[in-house]
Amino acid sequence: MSTSTDNDRLLSIDTCNMYAEHIGIGGVTAEHCQALAGELATIHNDIAKELGHGLDSEYACLSLHDTMQDQLDEISKVAEAIRHFQDILVIGIGGSSLGCKAIRHALKPERRPENPVSLRFVENIDPFLLEELFQELNPKNTALICISKSGDTIETVAQYQILRQWLIKHLGKKQASKQQWLVTDPEQGWLHECARRDNITALAVPRKVGGRYSVLSAVGLLPLRVSGVDIQELLQGAADNAARCQSPVSEENPALEMAALYYLLDVECDKHLSIMMPYVNRLRLFVDWYCQLWAESLGKNTSYKNGVTAAGTLPVRAMGAVDQHSQLQMYLESRKNKMFSFIELTQWQNDIPLPQNDFDHSFFPYLKDKSLVDVIAAEFCATRQVITDTGHPNLTVSLPELSAYTLGQLIDLYQRTTIYTGLLYGINPQDQPSVEKGKKLAIECLNNKYDRSGTKT
Repeated sequence: MSTSTDNDRLLSIDTCNMYAEHIGIGGVTAEHCQALAGELATIHNDIAKELGHGLDSEYACLSLHDTMQDQLDEISKVAEAIRHFQDILVIGIGGSSLGCKAIRHALKPERRPENPVSLRFVENIDPFLLEELFQELNPKNTALICISKSGDTIETVAQYQILRQWLIKHLGKKQASKQQWLVTDPEQGWLHECARRDNITALAVPRKVGGRYSVLSAVGLLPLRVSGVDIQELLQGAADNAARCQSPVSEENPALEMAALYYLLDVECDKHLSIMMPYVNRLRLFVDWYCQLWAESLGKNTSYKNGVTAAGTLPVRAMGAVDQHSQLQMYLESRKNKMFSFIELTQWQNDIPLPQNDFDHSFFPYLKDKSLVDVIAAEFCATRQVITDTGHPNLTVSLPELSAYTLGQLIDLYQRTTIYTGLLYGINPQDQPSVEKGKKLAIECLNNKYDRSGTKT
């Protein structure tokens, strides 16, 4: 894929407030950065070399903007078939859902007349949620997209079995199969076998791409294309961010610099909480995606260096300006063990002026000739400044627009940063061994090897 040359559409990252020069002893020093330069270059060069293997690369998620190009026609063809249905249920959990849901929420919010279809995400295994769907939906107008890389994610399997049977009951097996689409491993797993047995169309999840890194594959691209998102622009944004990250020098590679700062603030400055706080309500679910990406990738045990036995900082959700009224007190007067990532939007598509009369003006003269965008911009600037004045390290990602293109950049930036950071810790940022332990234990509980109190039977 070629890269765009329109620099006005590129996001910008301001890292000044992460450094001791700007916030004092709680920040990263020049000496910290210099000591890490050689290791950063090695990590970057090793990844760049590995990416030459395409979808067979251990870091295949970082080249999906190129490798998925050949599959876009097929994805679009399948999406057009699905768009004939009024309601589409996306069955998946974690990495099979969060990224797609975040982009959909940002670009195609529900209850808008321009939305071509109703896309609903079926995630948590709460019977009440499915009962609600059965009351609301007409099976003749409902399609299923079931997503699981392994093909045997237990929560997804359970809900797919129920919804599949609901369709069969009302439509018969043959017609029900025509209203189902699967995204899973191309060679193995229960879902793969379901597709083969019941003649259901299936799209492949690249084998080297983990679930939480898969939003730029068919996992995210298919439902997003169904909902009307420009997936070509999404991939172009990712490609253009990747092009900005070609240098092994952190000053010239924003993802490498961010990784170095997040890592150093943890291991050198004792900043163990990583708070993401967008001042754009439609990015609320992006933070959910980030939290899984960061926590599951970096929360590992390690003895790689410096006697460190646990890697990773705890990601924390916050929402500007809402959480200024719920969490800011804690941020400002509690322990200085936090770092912040703010996200702002510099150009808004919508704005509403404040309609002040003379009575209003007597109470709020500072709101004269102002709009909602003016207010949220002031709230953001004030919060960032008080966070900085208190000595908390913080960076700001600024989006020139909220679009598929900028979200593609944002996805690539944080995936790349996460992998760099994991390799700095000396851990594998793409596995999740303890999550797998929990899955196995859940199966043992279902096999009645444990009772509800957790006692082994």
